[in-house]
Amino acid sequence: MARTRGASRGRRAEALEAAAQVFYEKGYEAASIQDIADRLGLLKGSVYYYISSKEDVLYELVKSYHDETRAYFDDIAESAGPVVEKLRRFVATETAHTARHVIKSSLFFSEWRALSAERQAEIVAERDRHDTFVQDCIRAGQQEGLFRKEIDPRLTAFGILGMMTSVYRWYQPGGPASADDIGREFADFTINGLMA
Repeated sequence: MARTRGASRGRRAEALEAAAQVFYEKGYEAASIQDIADRLGLLKGSVYYYISSKEDVLYELVKSYHDETRAYFDDIAESAGPVVEKLRRFVATETAHTARHVIKSSLFFSEWRALSAERQAEIVAERDRHDTFVQDCIRAGQQEGLFRKEIDPRLTAFGILGMMTSVYRWYQPGGPASADDIGREFADFTINGLMA
């Protein structure tokens, strides 16, 4: 019985992975359950054993990415280190994570609007936490005399977050720079641009 449950969980994980790949390649709106079935080599009716609906699958994929980012974000946000190092660590970690998970990050950043209003609100709330954190770091750095006073924290936070989240659009695994390399470069660029 345990083996059957394990096999079922494994097959469900395969179905989620296949759905992520299909959504990534075709776009959520253009993708169908039939496309996912074809990717898995199953009849369409069999896919519903593992997947309840297209939106539920997208939500589960987006939520799993959301949960992964929350784990490291909470650790960084609650740490007691200097504000410069907290912001540096956040930019490096978030950028590298986005690059390491190109497919899921693509769905998280580009397909979340296909979710119901209630589910969208979850994603927006997490995005707002990141935005508030970056703005708070900038303001704290300005108050400490570390960051340039003329910088607008809100606009600058939009720019920093936009830079980090754009990585999924162009990052190529196996390219000349690793995900960690890009994270470090973006972090250095961010901090050097803010310093007084």
